[in-house]
Amino acid sequence: MTVIATPRLVLRAPEVGDIPDIVRGLNNFAVSQWTSSIPFPYGEGDARAFLRLTSEAGAELLRLAITIEDQLIGVVSIEENEIGYWLAEAFWGKGFGREAARAITDIHFANPTVQSLAANYGIGNAASRRILLGLGFVETVPGREFSAAHNAEVDVMCLTLTREDWKSAKERRR
Repeated sequence: MTVIATPRLVLRAPEVGDIPDIVRGLNNFAVSQWTSSIPFPYGEGDARAFLRLTSEAGAELLRLAITIEDQLIGVVSIEENEIGYWLAEAFWGKGFGREAARAITDIHFANPTVQSLAANYGIGNAASRRILLGLGFVETVPGREFSAAHNAEVDVMCLTLTREDWKSAKERRR
């Protein structure tokens, strides 16, 4: 089981006790509108399905709860070589998203066979864009993606992070 400690956060496997925090965080259109697979409204059944899918997933999925003092404030994941994350609105603007995304990206590239990582953000999501560009991601091409919260296709920007760009960004942080 992967557990990652950062200066302010602990990233760990999501668990049943996190359900109230998951529901509170995601039953907010300001959060779910920027995700692809999270529906709105979001309820306890959705959270239970999320936990079930997470526990049944294989090695192709690394999904971790972002916690402060064991309170879930969001989730960060790498699935099929693509990073994704969400953060409860009360925790926006404090650098927690950047800290969690940086930690999981560093774990991803710790595997010497990994050469790249993909991401995308919804057009208009300036905070997510800043996080990804700060990690060294490069915007590649605009696209469209289905959003469960919108129940429609939305405009996204696709990005790629190469091993070399990750190393360069990591050096700049020192």
